[in-house]
Amino acid sequence: MFCPIRFATLRRGLFAILCAAWAQGLCAVVLEVPVRLDLAVVNEALQAQLFTQAGRAEIVRDAIQCNRVVLSDPELSAAEDGLLRLTTRLEAQVGTPLGKRCLLPFRWEGVIETLERVELQADQRVAFRVVDSRILRADEQRRALPGLAWDWVKDHIHPRLGAVTLNLEPVINDLRLLLGQALPVAAETRDAVARSLAVRDARVGEEGLEVVVALEVPPAPDGWQSLPQPVLSAEELARWDQAWQAWDGFVTWLIKDLAVAADPALREALGGLLVEARYALRDALSREQPDGDAVRQLFLDAWERLAPLLREYPDNLPGSRSLQLATFLSAGDALRAIDAAAPHLGLNLDSQSLRHLARMLAPQVGDEDLGRPLGVDPVLRQLLGLEPVLEEAPAPAALPFAWLMSPAHAAGLNPALVERLTPWAPSRADIDRYLPVMEELLDAAIRAEWQRGKVPAAYFDLYQDLVRATAWQETCWRHYVRKEGAIAPIQSSAGSVGLMQINQHVWRGVYDLTRLREDVGYNARAGNEILAHYLVDYALRRGEHEVRGDTHDLAFASYAVYNGGPRHLTRYRTPEQSNDYLRAVDRGFRDKYQAIREQGFRAVKACYGD
Repeated sequence: MFCPIRFATLRRGLFAILCAAWAQGLCAVVLEVPVRLDLAVVNEALQAQLFTQAGRAEIVRDAIQCNRVVLSDPELSAAEDGLLRLTTRLEAQVGTPLGKRCLLPFRWEGVIETLERVELQADQRVAFRVVDSRILRADEQRRALPGLAWDWVKDHIHPRLGAVTLNLEPVINDLRLLLGQALPVAAETRDAVARSLAVRDARVGEEGLEVVVALEVPPAPDGWQSLPQPVLSAEELARWDQAWQAWDGFVTWLIKDLAVAADPALREALGGLLVEARYALRDALSREQPDGDAVRQLFLDAWERLAPLLREYPDNLPGSRSLQLATFLSAGDALRAIDAAAPHLGLNLDSQSLRHLARMLAPQVGDEDLGRPLGVDPVLRQLLGLEPVLEEAPAPAALPFAWLMSPAHAAGLNPALVERLTPWAPSRADIDRYLPVMEELLDAAIRAEWQRGKVPAAYFDLYQDLVRATAWQETCWRHYVRKEGAIAPIQSSAGSVGLMQINQHVWRGVYDLTRLREDVGYNARAGNEILAHYLVDYALRRGEHEVRGDTHDLAFASYAVYNGGPRHLTRYRTPEQSNDYLRAVDRGFRDKYQAIREQGFRAVKACYGD
């Protein structure tokens, strides 16, 4: 049957929806996903298929080398009218062989330009048909290549250049395998969607080769609608547990892998994206009733921010890596397109499908690379904008008035002070003894951060109040609480632990998770480092104190990020875009910050009924 064709744009024009015939005469949805291949991919094909001798291609050579044509130093670029421009150095000799002699040899060297049109072949290959070529310059300007000789050269080089192809079948096969793993529908439907995958078009654009990959998905059944998920069974809870851990391992590996070749600005953006993804995971884990479909949403949310960054990725990558990156990008775009156009199919992003997605980008990645190691990773710390190691007693920075620091402060946190607070779960009766001791610990942690010199001296008083108000907001200055007759470190349902409520999912690999629970001093240092990072690298760098002309907005912005992740930076000044819960959180912090400024640690007694 014939179906009417309709076009629509989804999510910034990344893919188009059309209509085509499907099984049983139904009208299918055709998704077109554009894939941009850097010209390094084409160059690698040229090197592998033609320029195989250290960047040289011997096109013609007779037995006595009387007639010889050699191309070298290929350079690719986009030309006008959708053509591909290839400039090469040409060494040519034309003569008449006679026995072992070469009569009247004519030698010529120079640079030639070849224009090629991209053509799509039936076997998922892209071919390059030569449409024109010309001499750009000769090494000896007075010696022109005779017309007959030039025609003879073209007759030999054009077929060889036209024989170079770009095989995209491995890309299509990879995508088919991924869809087979990620679509939890009937095998017949899943296989039909996978089989429909094909390269639909290829052309030369301004930034490289633009390929269109198309696939067909069945329409939703009549009356279909997305329904709330029922309470998960024990088996479904186990699968959810495996899925979120697989996602956490995958996204951490992915960002670290991409950051290796990224410039500083892109590295910073990737690090921020990872923190955002981990905050989103924290929120998913904090729900009273887990959502078995949460990993799908975590992926889609992260992809919305990651895909634009990948399109800004360095374009000087080797061809094989560039193709892997393009394949990975097309896979993510295809999954997002399917979810948007055919949500009835569902997406099942489990450890198997995420592993396959990872291997599109890095074929050699192992299961251990995608795991969730709990140790501190210096590379990850640097990626997130922190120093490789959290120093227990940083070397004093050259700051004004450093001579005023007491020896206890200069030495870092006092172990005896930490021991005194372990395990102290304060009650109303002993709060007057407890708060001064905890104030001393927080003061030591703040001074240790001062010694690092990250926070500018002009904002250090604000930073101190920020730390104390945050500890009040998070735990009422407690590290331990009484629970079911026992004393234990305070822990939230989302996995945030201790005095500063450092989340174990957000900061896995950044801090020692055991020490965050068991060492109140280490927990205080970690919270101080995070707040200093958010104050300097987010609030100050982005000028939050200049928006409304209030320096204290730096504290409110820093806490908003501490509480909700980097995308919450402006939450404190855009309450209309927030929700009731977050507005209450921000009001509570503002009140505590002001009380700390006016009353000091005594203000915290309000937590205990005074």
